[in-house]
Amino acid sequence: MGRAMLIICAGVLISLGFVVISTSNTGKMLTQKNVNYAEYTMAKNAAHTAIQIAMQEINQDNDWPNTHDINNPWVTTIQDREVALYMEYYQDANYWDPDSLWIYSNASYRNDIVQVRSLYLKQPFSSLVPEFKAAIQLPTGFASFNIDGNAHGVNGKASHCDNDMPPIITNTQEAADRIPNSINMDGSIEVDPTLNYQPTDELVERLYNSGNANMVNGDWSGPLGTEDNPGVFFIENDVKLTGQQSKGYGIMVIRSGGALEYEGALEVAGNFEWNGLIIFENAFDFDGRGTPTLNGSIVVGNTDNQEDTINIDIGGNIEINYDCEAEQYAKMAAADAVKQNKYSRIVSTENIRYPSSGNNNANKSIIDKIKGLL
Repeated sequence: MGRAMLIICAGVLISLGFVVISTSNTGKMLTQKNVNYAEYTMAKNAAHTAIQIAMQEINQDNDWPNTHDINNPWVTTIQDREVALYMEYYQDANYWDPDSLWIYSNASYRNDIVQVRSLYLKQPFSSLVPEFKAAIQLPTGFASFNIDGNAHGVNGKASHCDNDMPPIITNTQEAADRIPNSINMDGSIEVDPTLNYQPTDELVERLYNSGNANMVNGDWSGPLGTEDNPGVFFIENDVKLTGQQSKGYGIMVIRSGGALEYEGALEVAGNFEWNGLIIFENAFDFDGRGTPTLNGSIVVGNTDNQEDTINIDIGGNIEINYDCEAEQYAKMAAADAVKQNKYSRIVSTENIRYPSSGNNNANKSIIDKIKGLL
């Protein structure tokens, strides 16, 4: 009986020993697993942080992606971890479609690498340009409004646009009532009490302070933008277009004291065509001798510090058409002027990469590890 009891006790002690050993091993495994997870999380966060820093750099320097490709990665240290980031930029052949930017951010993880890969799409348009709501937009009061009887008309319909717009829109019924019925329009004047000049006012200041706007003076025979490179043009004194330009693209701002006169020259038969946005700030004086065509939208408004009412007088055989495509030219011009890069993140993936560069990866630099992936 006593001997049997000793055997049983010995078995229990051996069993308990195995349990203790097993529990100890499990604890070590759990601890190691937690350490691995913590290491992975820190590396992943470092890679994400590098992407955020890179996007800030891109917003300040549009050419930054081109200087940090696979052959010249940007290397930094984040949270005591070496990080190498490189980019692949793909420009879409169609300017109207967004370009693609792939960012590969690689952070050291033990002997390997945690790679975060993100896809961004860059829209070439600027959100600074207020939405075109009519061929002519009148967000502030005016003393008088006149368009010569020779004018071809004010049109809010464009066959290639999804939506039609009113020919003229004002912010009060009183202003709408002062527009003469003799104007040739393809629709009715609309009243929108929310129509305000303030967002356009802010756009003008941003463009002026960008240092990338063209100041137009005197007899102007220079270019006025192209389809591929629309521009921003400021007129603050009397300007006469000499007829050397047949078309213009982008944004034209005519400020108080500025008058735009188009001189119809025989070589262009007086058929100047503007595609984009024309802003008359605190003044409106457009002499459209010849047969100029303005596609896009015209905005006439007062700044907050200007209380004088505006006399609107449009002369000549002018035609003013709302155009959604011309709105894109205005956005392109604004984006280029203020260097505004609008990127939207589409997708991000995270994974551990195992460079095939030997067993001593711990002693290799982050760039060497990346080369081991290629």
